[in-house]
Order: sequence, then structure tokens, then C-alpha cells
Amino acid sequence: MKATFQIPDELYREVKAETAREGRTVRDVAISLFQQWLRQKKQPSSLASPVDWENFQPPLCHLVPDEVTDHSTDSMRKATTRQWNEPS
Repeated sequence: MKATFQIPDELYREVKAETAREGRTVRDVAISLFQQWLRQKKQPSSLASPVDWENFQPPLCHLVPDEVTDHSTDSMRKATTRQWNEPS
């Protein structure tokens, strides 16, 4: 497929000169850069956002009553599911 796009003149001159020094074409470099960009997009990001553990709020914390002080898995499970098992 043929594509036409505009880039700044100075950038094109630099790219053209560098590709000539390397014995490549601007087309080959553009294709290579597009392929590299697409490969990077497909890779999972290794830069996860840091967690602020001092102010961390678990996603389901709103389901746990304030009076719950035992935060073991079993106690948390009972506290969060108690409301589902109680008759309305």
C-alpha cells in the first residue's frame, strides 16, 4: 500500500542523509520503525504503577463492616457474605 504523509523538511533531510550513509532507503527505515512500534504495543507493559500501601483501599473494603477487626481470610469472607445470607 502506498501512503503519503508530511514531515518537517529538516527531519526528512536528516533521515534521508542517514539512510544514504547506511545504504538503506527511507521506505525501509519507515517500515522497520512501524514494525518496531507495533511490536512494542503488543508487549505487556513492565512499568506498573507503584502502589501507595499507606493509603491503599482494597476494592471490596466497602463491604466489610467497620466493627470487623479480625482481617483473616475466613473472618473477612464471613463478614462480607453475612449480609447476603441474612433474610431481608
